[in-house]
Amino acid sequence: MSDRFKDHKIDSPRLIAEMLLSHVLGGQRIDLYARVDRIASEDELETLRAFVKRTIQHEPVQYIVGKAWFFGAEFDINASTLVPRTCTETIIEQAVQHCERLGASSSSTGGHSPRIADIGTGSGCIAITLANSLPTCTIVATDISLDALELSQENAALHDVADRITFIHGDGTTPLTPLEPFDVLCSNPPYIPEDEFPALDPNVREWEPHIALSGGKDGLLVVQPLIETAPSCLVAGGVLLVEIATSIKDSVLQLAQSSSSLEDAVILKDQFGDDRFLRKVKT
Repeated sequence: MSDRFKDHKIDSPRLIAEMLLSHVLGGQRIDLYARVDRIASEDELETLRAFVKRTIQHEPVQYIVGKAWFFGAEFDINASTLVPRTCTETIIEQAVQHCERLGASSSSTGGHSPRIADIGTGSGCIAITLANSLPTCTIVATDISLDALELSQENAALHDVADRITFIHGDGTTPLTPLEPFDVLCSNPPYIPEDEFPALDPNVREWEPHIALSGGKDGLLVVQPLIETAPSCLVAGGVLLVEIATSIKDSVLQLAQSSSSLEDAVILKDQFGDDRFLRKVKT
């Protein structure tokens, strides 16, 4: 499998082969080496062959096995949402740091109970991880896709936080405007500029939902109204955290700096050193 994936220019061929094999045989990847004499049945081999065929067509392995890892936890995943990525974990770190400054540490049982909104929640990985990291917080998670909302609710139930997250169908900040303002507003919105689509990896370009990727001609189709309307949904001192494409960081920063209701705009790097996030505070 590894050799075949390598021939088809599949990234991390050995890792993907291990993921597929452990999914078919059951157990963890370490079991492949702890039980080297395990013989696959004919049914298992048939399933594996089908998975290999899907993989060389660049279908994300996470969609094939129906699982993805984010911030050390496993989430159910399907083609209705983006595949959770490590770079997005910076949003978790920033949101937790801000809430802990408000006195809502993970060990706290009293004090301030921060309100957090996750716009475009997708699989729910951001909202659910924040719920697990900050047991005193209240979270609202929104998405324009009903299929994505259904998946995120299922994940919330799997992680035992369904009673602490309110899921709302809607676009951008619109579902939030009737609600009390939030301490943190975070989002991983569509932000890929139109001219960058041809250069995307095939597993992203051909398989992940276009509605969750495309930021229009300049990448700002969703990001710009989010920046413009966020202040009305934040408390004074509240933080806006938005994932962006490195290529649009200057445009995003200019938009954020032009808002009189937001201050201290800064572009943050992800774990890989790429300019990936806008952080701004409401005055």
